[in-house]
Amino acid sequence: MSRGTIILSIVCTAALVVVLWLFFTNPVFFDWAFARHQNTLSWIARPVLVLPYCYFAWRRWLPGVILAVLAIVTSMFWFPVPAAPREDVLAFLAMERALLQSGWTTANLLGALAVAVYFGLVALAFWRRSLWLGFVVVAMGAGVKLLWSVLFSPEAGSAVAPFAIFGVLLLGLVLVLLRGLKKRP
Repeated sequence: MSRGTIILSIVCTAALVVVLWLFFTNPVFFDWAFARHQNTLSWIARPVLVLPYCYFAWRRWLPGVILAVLAIVTSMFWFPVPAAPREDVLAFLAMERALLQSGWTTANLLGALAVAVYFGLVALAFWRRSLWLGFVVVAMGAGVKLLWSVLFSPEAGSAVAPFAIFGVLLLGLVLVLLRGLKKRP
């Protein structure tokens, strides 16, 4: 890696750490972010942002991978608070808020580990140039997220379903299109 790539990776990582630190230590920032996360555009943005994450892993460009994670994390507060948020979204986010504010319980530690392992496996699959494995990992991650959502919020967890399915279908479509373009003479 070049010196510039290393510096850019460090800067992107520092920005990610600052955002996560603010999110988990500043109640005002936490509430501000969660109010905006009621906007389902942020729920659409996350699966869309998995595409650049996969692309940068494929290109083996670490700063891009870290920047994509930063974009995924911050996308929860890119959009304005909705005028009329969906009831199932409010119920699901109430469960997520309570869970995140409950401290570093075993469940939260396992959840954080699961997210880190997911991102690591997706990056590894694409870094090794395995489109099929990358797609399988993303699909399994979406399935686990959906299962977790329904288990932890039986009344509202299914609100996640269209967004999880959209993300898998979007990645699948992009991979099929790329594969088709690659086969063209």
